[in-house]
Amino acid sequence: MSDKTMMGIEAVRGYQEDIIEAIPSTIIVVNRNLEILYANRNYYVKSGKRDRNVIGERLSRAFPQMLIEKTRIDDKIREVFLRGEPFDGDQLRYPGGMFYFYKIYPLKEGGEAISKVVIFMENITELTRLEEELRESYVKLENAYEDLKENDKVKSEFISTASHELRTPLTVINSYIEMFEEGMLGDLNEAQREKIQIIRSQTDHMIRLVEDMLDASRLESKKFKANKSPMRLEEIARNALDELSRLAGLKEHTMSLKINGSLPEIGGDERRIKQVFNNLLTNAIKYTPEKGVIDVTIEDEPMQVKVSITDNGIGIAKKDQEKIFQKFFTGSGSSLTRESGRMGLGLAIAKGIVEAHNGHIWVESMPGEGSTFTFTLPKYDWN
Repeated sequence: MSDKTMMGIEAVRGYQEDIIEAIPSTIIVVNRNLEILYANRNYYVKSGKRDRNVIGERLSRAFPQMLIEKTRIDDKIREVFLRGEPFDGDQLRYPGGMFYFYKIYPLKEGGEAISKVVIFMENITELTRLEEELRESYVKLENAYEDLKENDKVKSEFISTASHELRTPLTVINSYIEMFEEGMLGDLNEAQREKIQIIRSQTDHMIRLVEDMLDASRLESKKFKANKSPMRLEEIARNALDELSRLAGLKEHTMSLKINGSLPEIGGDERRIKQVFNNLLTNAIKYTPEKGVIDVTIEDEPMQVKVSITDNGIGIAKKDQEKIFQKFFTGSGSSLTRESGRMGLGLAIAKGIVEAHNGHIWVESMPGEGSTFTFTLPKYDWN
């Protein structure tokens, strides 16, 4: 060891008493007879006792006898003397609600047997109080979460039951509408035919709402399954664009499809993936002002196929971009739910379908500048 190092150690030793006295923890040294040999300033400040009433006295002068009997700290001290190994720590609770955490360390002097141990004590009353408050808050939150789960379960069961109950009468109504349209119940004049078309339109709308609720219920209960078979995304995209061309034409939108690369055949549920296209395109049409532009781009990537649907519509606020994939979400400002005439389930269902195919879906948007909804599907997942 160098001279400079020795000098540094000696310099520190000269201040070691001041250093120990400055430590905010309580420090007590006892011998094998459990007599107190030393207690630092923090002990006297906290206990209100004086040196002459502590030094040389038994441990019971520092700790109430009741506390010693309850914690058996005296036995733990004797164990440290016997084994020569530190005691890792335990908690003391003083009368009046004060909490301390303590550790016991043997003091070795050269090669001699251990003749002293030092007890370090830290006041953890405030920390313990905070832990108890945190624990109580956690219990309250857990109970509230369980209540919410139960309420959500009841709501989901109601939606599922109501959807199934609505399905039968709607099917019957739809059948009679078809009979009227086909003239099976007599000829219709122009006014009657017009009213039947209105009934047909409203019935179709109700059927779509019921199907949305059933799909949301299946996704939530994990009963939704994608029936995968070979499919080509470009064909699905073209069919979806063709079916929605009339709706887009009412607002004089321009819609296009761009294919980047040679797209492979991938595994998926064609009907469900078409539903994703329909939901995303319907939103784009509805939230893009007249004479807007809607572009569908499909790209071949190394491990996946990526689909992007871009519009120059009203856009989505940053704070809403994660929320729009939640069920029944109503956006800031204009209500997406009311505007669309649906129940705010379209994007939630699209997300569920894409994820059931082990894909991902997200949105990028700027208010007033339009949105791009993107989803990916893996190439090689056929299970």
